[in-house]
Amino acid sequence: MRVAAIIGESGSGKTTLISGLIRHFLAEGKRVAAIKHTHHPLNLERRGDTAAFADAGADPVIFARDGEAIRDGKRIQFDSPAELLDHLHADVVLIEGFKQVDLWPRIELDASAHLSVQDAVAILDRIWASRQ
Repeated sequence: MRVAAIIGESGSGKTTLISGLIRHFLAEGKRVAAIKHTHHPLNLERRGDTAAFADAGADPVIFARDGEAIRDGKRIQFDSPAELLDHLHADVVLIEGFKQVDLWPRIELDASAHLSVQDAVAILDRIWASRQ
């Protein structure tokens, strides 16, 4: 399982990039899952970033906050964000957030310069190749 987080300030293009990466890896025949981290209370509504990831084809999409997550309408309790990976059967897992967590490689975006899907894929390929 290849895992990477995309982090950055609001408006830096995280959701747009992750949605593009989901479509890219699906086109390569990969199974892609996504995790969205929030500091807000969890809800079962399909909207915002989690809806964007699902619409791009990620399956499943986990909506998480510290210690608790929702996958397919069911609540999951966890001690470490790494435990969320146990709930996924995917080739690629893309994570938005968990900025303070250093468990997986990450790309940090800057609002002043958006990263293309192709450039992000090249960065991820190098990162994942160096970890094998």
